[in-house]
Amino acid sequence: MTSADKQLGPAVVDVSVVIPTRNRRSLLSRALACALAQRGVTVQVIVVCDGCTDDTEQFLAGIGDPRLLVVSHETAQGVATARNTGTALATGSFVAYLDDDDVWAPDKLARQVEAMGALHGWSCSGAVVVDEALRPGRPERTWASGDVADEGLQRNVVPGGASNVVARTELVRAVGGFDPAFSILADWDLYTRLGLESSLAVVERPLLGYYVHVGSMAHDAPRAMAEFRQMERKYADQRAARGLTVLEEPWLGYLACWALRAGDRRSAIALRWQLGRLDGRRARALLMVMLAAVWPGVQHLRDKRAGRRLEPAWRAESEAWLAALRD
Repeated sequence: MTSADKQLGPAVVDVSVVIPTRNRRSLLSRALACALAQRGVTVQVIVVCDGCTDDTEQFLAGIGDPRLLVVSHETAQGVATARNTGTALATGSFVAYLDDDDVWAPDKLARQVEAMGALHGWSCSGAVVVDEALRPGRPERTWASGDVADEGLQRNVVPGGASNVVARTELVRAVGGFDPAFSILADWDLYTRLGLESSLAVVERPLLGYYVHVGSMAHDAPRAMAEFRQMERKYADQRAARGLTVLEEPWLGYLACWALRAGDRRSAIALRWQLGRLDGRRARALLMVMLAAVWPGVQHLRDKRAGRRLEPAWRAESEAWLAALRD
């Protein structure tokens, strides 16, 4: 069951922003402020409270912004269903999804809508990883644009998770929205289908702040691996028809890093060893296994080093809008 308030929002909407949330009001307030502060576009912001039991709904009721629509699931139905609920209510020509723990630059939506023009059905930008104090860290860039159908069947081409993409609303609906069978990889699953139907426009600017923390679903390594296998099975026919294979090595390495951040040494060790068996570098895999076993904090050191690779232009731009959010 869902219930929505009677706020109608702006008469003309460029982008509908869907924010799923559950019991994270302090993070939600930051994400919501970013959505409402977008420049150069008119927005409808749909917050889907997915079985919230804290004071999130009371907080939202006190905002009083006509652009805000609040929807409640009486019981939690999962992030994919929550996003689909928001998509069904979207009145904008475009739809964007913002996780309640991430943040946006104020011109993110306008720049991505502009990049799509008349040729592309969806778009993404660059991202920077941020910590709890919204300090910019390592950069995350997309490495493919235009026709990404083949790449999307092999690996996720969109950096920064579900908070990055802006797409034509009718395209998202046409491909079936988010698959409720997924949670951690629900975004990659949708992007695979978007890529099969339309080309991707990329804005090479750091417009997304991707908050990496242990409360993220991605830190559940066994569940993430199970969903990866599910993705592998789901698109097996499409890959076979194109002569493609899923690229497992990048995913295993990525997931091993997440496991170490969460302190899950067992999963990190298993993933590192599996990765070494796949790429043939068993000596390196053994070294990484030993590091994971005796020094799980090595990943935090690697993250800091990666943060220092943030180029000056990206650091200056991301710091300018992130600093405003810290005030």
